[in-house]
Amino acid sequence: MGRTTPPTAQKGSSFTVLGVDPGLAATGYAVLSGTSLETVRVLAQGTIRTSPKTPLEGRIGEIHDRLEQIAKTHLPDALIVEDHFNRKNAPGAGLMLGPVIGVVALLSYKMQLSFTTISPRELKHRITGYGGASKEAVQQSLSIWLGPRVHLSSTHEGDAMGLAFLGFSRLFSP
Repeated sequence: MGRTTPPTAQKGSSFTVLGVDPGLAATGYAVLSGTSLETVRVLAQGTIRTSPKTPLEGRIGEIHDRLEQIAKTHLPDALIVEDHFNRKNAPGAGLMLGPVIGVVALLSYKMQLSFTTISPRELKHRITGYGGASKEAVQQSLSIWLGPRVHLSSTHEGDAMGLAFLGFSRLFSP
Protein backbone atom coordinates (compact mmCIF):
# COMPACT_ATOMS: atom_id res chain seq x y z
CA MET A 1 0.00 0.00 0.00
CA GLY A 2 1.26 3.54 -0.82
CA ARG A 3 1.86 6.12 1.88
CA THR A 4 -0.95 8.55 2.49
CA THR A 5 1.09 11.13 4.37
CA PRO A 6 4.35 12.66 3.23
CA PRO A 7 7.45 11.45 5.02
CA THR A 8 9.44 13.80 7.18
CA ALA A 9 13.18 13.92 7.19
CA GLN A 10 14.87 13.26 10.52
CA LYS A 11 17.85 15.51 11.27
CA GLY A 12 21.03 13.75 10.22
CA SER A 13 19.31 10.89 8.36
CA SER A 14 19.64 10.46 4.61
CA PHE A 15 16.58 10.95 2.44
CA THR A 16 16.13 10.10 -1.25
CA VAL A 17 13.63 11.55 -3.72
CA LEU A 18 12.77 10.48 -7.28
CA GLY A 19 11.43 13.27 -9.51
CA VAL A 20 9.59 12.39 -12.74
CA ASP A 21 8.62 14.66 -15.63
CA PRO A 22 6.08 12.46 -17.45
CA GLY A 23 5.80 12.23 -21.20
CA LEU A 24 4.94 9.49 -23.67
CA ALA A 25 7.84 10.28 -26.02
CA ALA A 26 10.26 11.45 -23.32
CA THR A 27 10.03 10.99 -19.56
CA GLY A 28 12.66 12.77 -17.49
CA TYR A 29 13.84 11.45 -14.13
CA ALA A 30 16.22 12.54 -11.39
CA VAL A 31 17.17 11.02 -8.05
CA LEU A 32 18.48 13.26 -5.26
CA SER A 33 19.72 12.18 -1.84
CA GLY A 34 21.22 13.78 1.24
CA THR A 35 20.85 14.60 4.90
CA SER A 36 20.04 18.30 4.31
CA LEU A 37 19.80 20.89 1.55
CA GLU A 38 23.52 21.55 2.05
CA THR A 39 24.44 17.90 1.40
CA VAL A 40 21.94 16.99 -1.33
CA ARG A 41 23.56 15.26 -4.30
CA VAL A 42 22.45 13.81 -7.61
CA LEU A 43 22.42 9.99 -7.68
CA ALA A 44 20.89 9.52 -11.14
CA GLN A 45 19.33 11.49 -13.93
CA GLY A 46 18.22 10.92 -17.49
CA THR A 47 15.49 10.78 -20.08
CA ILE A 48 13.52 7.67 -21.03
CA ARG A 49 12.64 7.87 -24.73
CA THR A 50 10.05 5.70 -26.47
CA SER A 51 9.44 5.20 -30.17
CA PRO A 52 6.21 6.43 -31.74
CA LYS A 53 6.29 3.22 -33.80
CA THR A 54 5.80 1.15 -30.62
CA PRO A 55 2.16 0.55 -29.60
CA LEU A 56 0.90 2.63 -26.67
CA GLU A 57 0.93 -0.26 -24.20
CA GLY A 58 4.53 -1.06 -25.13
CA ARG A 59 5.63 2.54 -24.61
CA ILE A 60 3.86 2.71 -21.24
CA GLY A 61 5.44 -0.61 -20.28
CA GLU A 62 8.92 0.65 -21.21
CA ILE A 63 8.48 3.75 -19.07
CA HIS A 64 7.19 1.72 -16.12
CA ASP A 65 9.93 -0.89 -16.33
CA ARG A 66 12.73 1.69 -16.53
CA LEU A 67 11.34 3.78 -13.64
CA GLU A 68 10.88 0.64 -11.58
CA GLN A 69 14.51 -0.32 -12.22
CA ILE A 70 15.65 3.17 -11.15
CA ALA A 71 13.48 3.07 -8.02
CA LYS A 72 14.70 -0.41 -7.04
CA THR A 73 18.30 0.69 -7.52
CA HIS A 74 18.07 3.91 -5.48
CA LEU A 75 15.21 3.08 -3.06
CA PRO A 76 13.64 6.56 -2.85
CA ASP A 77 11.51 7.59 0.11
CA ALA A 78 9.30 9.81 -2.03
CA LEU A 79 8.22 10.15 -5.64
CA ILE A 80 7.37 13.58 -7.06
CA VAL A 81 5.70 13.87 -10.47
CA GLU A 82 4.72 16.86 -12.56
CA ASP A 83 0.96 17.29 -12.38
CA HIS A 84 -1.25 16.49 -15.34
CA PHE A 85 -1.92 19.50 -17.51
CA ASN A 86 -3.88 20.13 -20.68
CA ARG A 87 -2.55 22.48 -23.33
CA LYS A 88 -5.16 24.40 -25.32
CA ASN A 89 -3.04 24.29 -28.48
CA ALA A 90 -2.41 20.50 -28.20
CA PRO A 91 -5.18 18.87 -26.12
CA GLY A 92 -4.13 15.36 -27.13
CA ALA A 93 -0.71 15.82 -25.54
CA GLY A 94 -2.27 16.43 -22.14
CA LEU A 95 -4.52 13.39 -22.52
CA MET A 96 -1.54 11.13 -23.30
CA LEU A 97 0.11 12.09 -20.01
CA GLY A 98 -2.65 10.27 -18.11
CA PRO A 99 -1.33 6.74 -18.76
CA VAL A 100 2.25 7.81 -17.94
CA ILE A 101 1.21 9.45 -14.67
CA GLY A 102 -0.87 6.35 -13.95
CA VAL A 103 2.13 4.01 -14.12
CA VAL A 104 4.16 6.41 -11.99
CA ALA A 105 1.39 6.45 -9.36
CA LEU A 106 1.16 2.65 -9.52
CA LEU A 107 4.91 2.33 -9.01
CA SER A 108 4.64 4.62 -5.98
CA TYR A 109 1.83 2.48 -4.58
CA LYS A 110 3.62 -0.83 -5.17
CA MET A 111 6.86 0.41 -3.59
CA GLN A 112 5.09 2.20 -0.72
CA LEU A 113 6.54 5.60 -1.58
CA SER A 114 5.10 8.95 -0.66
CA PHE A 115 3.52 10.35 -3.85
CA THR A 116 3.19 14.06 -4.57
CA THR A 117 2.23 16.02 -7.69
CA ILE A 118 3.50 19.51 -8.45
CA SER A 119 2.15 21.73 -11.22
CA PRO A 120 4.54 23.13 -13.85
CA ARG A 121 3.68 26.67 -12.72
CA GLU A 122 4.48 25.91 -9.07
CA LEU A 123 7.73 24.19 -10.07
CA LYS A 124 8.84 27.22 -12.07
CA HIS A 125 7.79 29.63 -9.34
CA ARG A 126 9.57 27.75 -6.53
CA ILE A 127 12.78 27.14 -8.49
CA THR A 128 13.12 30.49 -10.31
CA GLY A 129 10.81 32.86 -8.44
CA TYR A 130 8.53 33.30 -11.48
CA GLY A 131 5.70 30.93 -12.45
CA GLY A 132 5.97 31.81 -16.12
CA ALA A 133 9.71 31.12 -16.36
CA SER A 134 11.15 29.23 -19.33
CA LYS A 135 12.50 25.70 -19.06
CA GLU A 136 15.96 27.14 -19.66
CA ALA A 137 15.53 29.47 -16.67
CA VAL A 138 14.62 26.46 -14.53
CA GLN A 139 17.82 24.72 -15.64
CA GLN A 140 19.93 27.81 -14.91
CA SER A 141 18.40 28.17 -11.45
CA LEU A 142 19.05 24.50 -10.70
CA SER A 143 22.74 25.00 -11.45
CA ILE A 144 22.73 27.71 -8.77
CA TRP A 145 20.83 25.54 -6.26
CA LEU A 146 22.71 22.29 -6.95
CA GLY A 147 26.05 23.57 -8.21
CA PRO A 148 27.59 24.19 -11.62
CA ARG A 149 28.62 20.54 -12.05
CA VAL A 150 24.99 19.57 -12.65
CA HIS A 151 24.64 18.95 -16.38
CA LEU A 152 21.13 18.52 -17.74
CA SER A 153 20.89 16.93 -21.19
CA SER A 154 17.20 17.68 -21.82
CA THR A 155 14.43 19.94 -20.57
CA HIS A 156 12.63 16.79 -19.38
CA GLU A 157 15.62 15.93 -17.23
CA GLY A 158 15.73 19.53 -15.98
CA ASP A 159 12.07 19.46 -14.96
CA ALA A 160 12.56 16.11 -13.21
CA MET A 161 15.58 17.52 -11.35
CA GLY A 162 13.53 20.54 -10.32
CA LEU A 163 10.71 18.30 -9.10
CA ALA A 164 13.11 16.13 -7.09
CA PHE A 165 14.81 19.21 -5.62
CA LEU A 166 11.52 20.86 -4.70
CA GLY A 167 10.25 17.64 -3.13
CA PHE A 168 13.52 17.24 -1.24
CA SER A 169 13.50 20.86 -0.04
CA ARG A 170 9.98 20.51 1.37
CA LEU A 171 11.22 17.78 3.67
CA PHE A 172 13.81 20.06 5.25
CA SER A 173 11.92 23.33 5.52
CA PRO A 174 11.68 24.82 9.01
